[in-house]
Amino acid sequence: MNILDGIQKPVLLIDLEKAQHNIRVMLQKADQNQVVLRPHFKTHQSREIAELYCQAGITAITVSSVDMAVYFAAAGWQDILIAFPLNRREMERINGLASQMHLSVLVDNLESVDFLTQHAHCPMGVWIKVDTGLHRVGIWWQNKEEILICAQRINSSPLLAFQGVLTHAGHTYHASSPTDVINKAAASKAAMLEVKNYLQEYGCGEVHVSIGDTPGCRLLSDFKDVDEIRPGNFIFFDLEQWQLGVCMPDEMAVAMACPIVSKNADRKELVIYGGAIHFSKETLSYHGESIYGLLADKQEDHFATILPDCKLVSTTQEHGVLRVNDGVFQQYQIGDLVFVYPVHSCLVVQAMGEFCDLKTGKRIPTMVQQCHNGQVF
Repeated sequence: MNILDGIQKPVLLIDLEKAQHNIRVMLQKADQNQVVLRPHFKTHQSREIAELYCQAGITAITVSSVDMAVYFAAAGWQDILIAFPLNRREMERINGLASQMHLSVLVDNLESVDFLTQHAHCPMGVWIKVDTGLHRVGIWWQNKEEILICAQRINSSPLLAFQGVLTHAGHTYHASSPTDVINKAAASKAAMLEVKNYLQEYGCGEVHVSIGDTPGCRLLSDFKDVDEIRPGNFIFFDLEQWQLGVCMPDEMAVAMACPIVSKNADRKELVIYGGAIHFSKETLSYHGESIYGLLADKQEDHFATILPDCKLVSTTQEHGVLRVNDGVFQQYQIGDLVFVYPVHSCLVVQAMGEFCDLKTGKRIPTMVQQCHNGQVF
């Protein structure tokens, strides 16, 4: 029996072979550039998927919350960076984690440094977040004196270890072309190295540089003088990465499988069981239209090709509307499954809480599902 025959409602399919391939490609780039690959685990949020990285020899990881750090620490990961600004209200849990493993936290202001100095009970690493263009959080890279003061204050604490400067060049996601991605990533890297040189000139000792975003890490070829890279989305990719020219369709490792529940011949629309609670409300501007996904080619056991004129054009809570061409409309019947590539794989993982192995049908839980089930990390 084909494992897809047992699917009754929306599921997030994963092709583990593609995911392993994507890890190998990024790890090879890191090795060639002599940088540490510290992947961001917010993309998959799964202990079982994390094993793919472990098998590849990766030991240092990035997470986006204290909860996520606790979850992966319980799975045996011992070098974890929480790449989210310090949340003072979780300081007790942060101290608990730091007492068990090598934990690093993130700050972008002197107030947080002083708070850490006063409330850290265990040794922990501290990175300073630097803004190189995203303008979300971080000290603007040209404000070097402010960064220096933070670094000096960290170095003055007996329990805090200054790790270096960190950035997320997320503005690469707004690039107009692969060349623009490379230019933005290169400019971000150059800014970080300028900050590093400044700090070292003023006696901060060894200053590491950590950069991370999938578009930049995938397309930039030169990481000279960078110490680590932290991409996350590269394990799965998605339509956003595809449109940026970061990946090919056959590298996208996840797709939503959704049942068709209705058809409209006048509008050439397939209505699917798969809406905002499955895909999220993330959209992509595609040929002047906001879309929520694109249809994958119909295959019994895999997905590899995008059908560019078959678009998920609207979602409500449970409904999704696929506007398709006439040939595809005739090909599918009510009750059939369709494969839909999501706009943003990270948010779909968060929404769904588990994967379904495309080859075996095995369900692979994430911390989202395990938390909902009341399991203790």
